[in-house]
Amino acid sequence: MNSFKAYFKKEIIEAIRTYKYLVLFIGIIFWPAMLSPMMLKLLPLLLKNYMPPETMSLFADFTRDYAFQSFLNDSFQFGIFFIALGLMGLIANEVRLQRLVFPYSRGANPAGIVIAKYIHYAVTISLFTLIAFLIDYLYVDRLFTGGILTLIIVLKSSLLYILYYCTIFSVLLYFSSLFKRGLAAGFMVVILAFSLSILNQFETVRMYLPNYLILKAADIVHVFDNTLFPTVIISICLIILFVFLSILRMKKIDVA
Repeated sequence: MNSFKAYFKKEIIEAIRTYKYLVLFIGIIFWPAMLSPMMLKLLPLLLKNYMPPETMSLFADFTRDYAFQSFLNDSFQFGIFFIALGLMGLIANEVRLQRLVFPYSRGANPAGIVIAKYIHYAVTISLFTLIAFLIDYLYVDRLFTGGILTLIIVLKSSLLYILYYCTIFSVLLYFSSLFKRGLAAGFMVVILAFSLSILNQFETVRMYLPNYLILKAADIVHVFDNTLFPTVIISICLIILFVFLSILRMKKIDVA
């Protein structure tokens, strides 16, 4: 418990000092939730002098539903990229820079260290994701018209993204414990996330993979349905598994 408390406070201080909160803000909130809706609204104005009227008429059909789904697509791409490359060195850097030597010599519990890191950033990512979805809804509701989008739909979609991000982050934490260079862990998670999204095309397997959460978040007519049950269970199990594997790795790792 003492290791958990000490490292939880340390992660907050470290996140402020190394601008990790800023990185996550840009990748989760600013770019997809604030910048993308405005760019989507301004796009017809920027292109009207360069595109034929027939093409420009397509931009007139942008509804709130389309704008929100565009935000979801940007959230997946930018969110994964910024989370993976922003947090890739959480364990790898501490091992490489020998920052664990003193805590281990003082009897720090590896489980407390790993759980503190996971909970701190899982909560941060979850809060940033919820804020991003609410901000985007405010922008979309004022900049666009039409569609069936409601606040309830937005909140349901945000929950699926939160679970997805938390699952991916647990994988990232484990990969970070495997390599002395966090960059390898970051790129592996990015490649894995985008590779798994391809499997959403196959109905027989997609509901058993975390990326199905992303697909259902964009299905604004039926965000929550029975097909999500195995996905949610498997995602939670993956989180527990990879956090546990990270703890085992930290117990065996040479910190000197």
